[in-house]
Amino acid sequence: MKHESCTESFYKEQVEEDMRARKADDATKLEMQRMVQRYNDYSADDQGGLDGGSDTDEEEGEAELAERLNGIDLEDETASAAIWSRLTESERDEFLRLIDHNEVNALLEPWIPWWIAESEPKVVEVGDSSSQIEPKLQAKHGSVPKILQIGTPVQQLAKKVHPSVLFQIAQASLAYVYMMRHLNGDPRGSNSTTACHDIFMVSPLLPSKVADIYENVHEALIVGLLNIGHEEMRSQAKCALLDDVLAIYSRPEFVAAMISDLYGLVSDFLSTEHPYSKDVKRSMIQRAEKRLYFLHSIVLQLQHETESWQCMVADIAMLRRRYESEGQAVAAAAAADVTAKNSTGKAHKSPSASRITEL
Repeated sequence: MKHESCTESFYKEQVEEDMRARKADDATKLEMQRMVQRYNDYSADDQGGLDGGSDTDEEEGEAELAERLNGIDLEDETASAAIWSRLTESERDEFLRLIDHNEVNALLEPWIPWWIAESEPKVVEVGDSSSQIEPKLQAKHGSVPKILQIGTPVQQLAKKVHPSVLFQIAQASLAYVYMMRHLNGDPRGSNSTTACHDIFMVSPLLPSKVADIYENVHEALIVGLLNIGHEEMRSQAKCALLDDVLAIYSRPEFVAAMISDLYGLVSDFLSTEHPYSKDVKRSMIQRAEKRLYFLHSIVLQLQHETESWQCMVADIAMLRRRYESEGQAVAAAAAADVTAKNSTGKAHKSPSASRITEL
């Protein structure tokens, strides 16, 4: 994908920032155990390549770690601390070293968003059957969520639908891709509370008692980007998020699948036991479910009207180009500043060089 490296760089930074914070929230409870196990596999593979460790040694190491972690209740708020306390000193040091040296990706299972995996062309290479192809690390592909066949004719839900509802859907799309990337494609189970927090943070209209009316899609997306909370978010990061939104909007059925997944997420949250917080209250979840039901009805009704979605894609792409231009301008200004400082430094050295020549 054209901006794939830009996207991966941004989301890697987000994960590293969250890991450095070491907040023992619901998302990290499960992720920490996964990362600990992957750390053990990573360390075993690394040492096996260096000192010729055997498969038996690796299996014994995995069994020994599993025994130490046995009995920890991931639903307990002290789970992260319990896992940390059962690591050896060398395991803790190596775990933190990987994080501090930007090697956290070695601990995370690769995940490819469904809106990218499904939009990429399936290429089959035909060649010599004897040729050897080096196997790559198997990435976890997200599958396109099922489009829920629910909804009510819009005319029965509201006498008049304001045009800004399309802009609200765009902002909800931004919230969805940010949440899915943040949680590495795993928004349910013990991650449900964090997932809802992310969604409501980026798109506060979903749980709100009063819906904001945006003038255009640019306003809706800019507000969403500002709500993420990174005041100094670079243009590169904004482009990465908008690339995801554009991928969602590349097919009308993707938009329907996205809204269905959001609706299913909040509905599942209400039907099961999950911890609430000041940012994720039951009343907020209930309002979000009703609003997503309405948006879902809108999307299903417009699913086959390609003109509406094409106009949205054009506007979103325009905003992306704006951020890209801003990023290029900032980079050019920074380069010019460096050049000016270097020139000034050389100018200051010239008199000294002249005096040395005279002597």
